[in-house]
Amino acid sequence: MNPISRLAHTIVPLLTLSLLPLAACNGNSAGAQPAEQVSLHIEDVPSDVACLRITGSGTDRQVVHDLDVTEGQSVTESFSGLPIGEVVFQAAAYSQTCDSVTKSTVPSWISEEVSVTVSLTHSTSVSLTLYRNGRAKVTVGFDPEVDAGTPDGG
Repeated sequence: MNPISRLAHTIVPLLTLSLLPLAACNGNSAGAQPAEQVSLHIEDVPSDVACLRITGSGTDRQVVHDLDVTEGQSVTESFSGLPIGEVVFQAAAYSQTCDSVTKSTVPSWISEEVSVTVSLTHSTSVSLTLYRNGRAKVTVGFDPEVDAGTPDGG
């Protein structure tokens, strides 16, 4: 584990995800096309998390990977089919199982978006830290003051 990841695990235990896109071969022949693969590692799942959603968005397409998890679980999971080029990763965690999560379900934890370049020729590391997702009702108002126009300059 590199020093930055070790520090992140120390400062924010249970909440740091490490994604490692790998240039992996599909295994059949020397001329086989590589597959874009991500290895996900979570040290310890918090008690209020039952579903983890990782999203990778490229210019052409988006890949969403849902993973049911349980409290205290240590998770190592791989998934493939990532877009090549600039990819924005984001994570969200839900208190319900993945089957129960809908578009309107509010995540308990969210991460910032992290943009990296994914290629077939070299590995790139991505660390996503999940933060509790606070809620607020925000009201925006507009001042009804009438625009008096511009002075005529005369």
